[in-house]
Amino acid sequence: MALREFLETVASRTRDALRREAERLLEAAGATHEPVSLHDVVSALNLSLIEADREPFSCEAALAPLGDGFAVSVSGERGERRRRFSIAHEIGHFVLHPAQARYERGGAVSEAMRVQEREADAFAAELLMPERLVRQAALEDGADARRLADRFEVSEAAMSVRLRRLGLAERQSDPPPRSRAAL
Repeated sequence: MALREFLETVASRTRDALRREAERLLEAAGATHEPVSLHDVVSALNLSLIEADREPFSCEAALAPLGDGFAVSVSGERGERRRRFSIAHEIGHFVLHPAQARYERGGAVSEAMRVQEREADAFAAELLMPERLVRQAALEDGADARRLADRFEVSEAAMSVRLRRLGLAERQSDPPPRSRAAL
């Protein structure tokens, strides 16, 4: 097996594991439709969600110690859709990296930390835009990123990426499909 094939296999397994973790959490939270209620997800994890002014140049959201557990501390300065993704990202850290759960992840960034950040982003996408719900919505409304972003309360950019990764939309660099009339 070539190195590239090996790396793609490992990445695929990782995506599958992230998807399964997100699906288990959605089931535990009773989230069966879009938009996913992050309050229900946070409650299912016995976390708290707190609004807090974040320091300039700090992250938009972070896990914060609270009593014997943690809270997701989030700033309300950015748009609601960005805020939702930031909360889902921190939930990803809590679920995927419990040993590293800590307030603020500043300072030098190692490759391991970069991997954890990518995993938390992928988990957030799985949580806010579950494959089953996105596929159903695309069947009902078409694979229009703007329309589906509104339906799932995520950014259009996040939905565009999700649709491409699920094979429901073409890459922007791909030529547009030929119309049936041209065939």
